[in-house]
Amino acid sequence: MPDTIKNFKQQLRREILLKRRALPVDFVTEGTGRISDFLLEWPVYKKAATVMIYLAMPDEPGTDAIIEKALADGKQVCVPLLRQEYGYMDAARIKGLDDLVIGRMSLKMPNPASCEIVDPADVDLIIVPGVAFDLNGNRLGMGAGYYDRFLEEMDEIFLLGLAWSFQVLPNVPSAEHDIKMQQLLTEDGFLPVRRVRM
Repeated sequence: MPDTIKNFKQQLRREILLKRRALPVDFVTEGTGRISDFLLEWPVYKKAATVMIYLAMPDEPGTDAIIEKALADGKQVCVPLLRQEYGYMDAARIKGLDDLVIGRMSLKMPNPASCEIVDPADVDLIIVPGVAFDLNGNRLGMGAGYYDRFLEEMDEIFLLGLAWSFQVLPNVPSAEHDIKMQQLLTEDGFLPVRRVRM
């Protein structure tokens, strides 16, 4: 990746994360509720038998209520499990939020000693976090490439980017290997992307 694009990504990441980390708790709580309501009525979610959902950081749209409802709806729920090898992750099945422990970087994660790894090909819908998105489906992540590596071989899985509305930008710099979302969801509702991954 050219240095100019890399530097622009780093600067954009810093700016968006500063804004996100300054969000009032009330905004996060209310916005999370609205996002959950939109998602749980979405036909793609209702049809999915196996859903992979990220475990939210405090300033991200929360996912605990979505996970609990998906489990109550009888869906198989997976969350990311970071491997020891930096930049790689797996889909790990959980049966409840009690299955989670505090892992690397003080992040919630499934217990590596007891969780069940799920074949990514068995997942119908992946709810993906990001620092920024655009309406072409491009995503700017945290920079470690976990999701790009995890998703690079998946052609049939529906990818939904979840973010606050200010994280959806006119243009997000992207490289050929970057994975595109098929739809976005913010506290204001769903945003279809102009170009889907083929």
